[in-house]
Amino acid sequence: MGCELILIDMRASSHGRKTKITVTLSSDVIRRLDALAETPEVRSRSQLVEEALRWWIEERARGELESQTEEYYRSLSQAEQAENKEWSVIAAESARRLWNE
Repeated sequence: MGCELILIDMRASSHGRKTKITVTLSSDVIRRLDALAETPEVRSRSQLVEEALRWWIEERARGELESQTEEYYRSLSQAEQAENKEWSVIAAESARRLWNE
């Protein structure tokens, strides 16, 4: 059986306040959420859910960027790959010199 949880949205409104929303979660998720919410660094369920959602959104964005980067490098021609390798060697040598100074 699910439980209803009222929490604060992660976006501040134009007045700087947060928006309340209602979310329905399974009982086991609520139990875990409540257990985590009892730790000293967590002020509320809302804070915990907001932080978890922010982390999830950032991870999704990071994964998308990684996919796009991989797609870009896979699309390079042989000549572009060779040029990229040459630039990588130059950059690594420059970094080594800077770090050794």
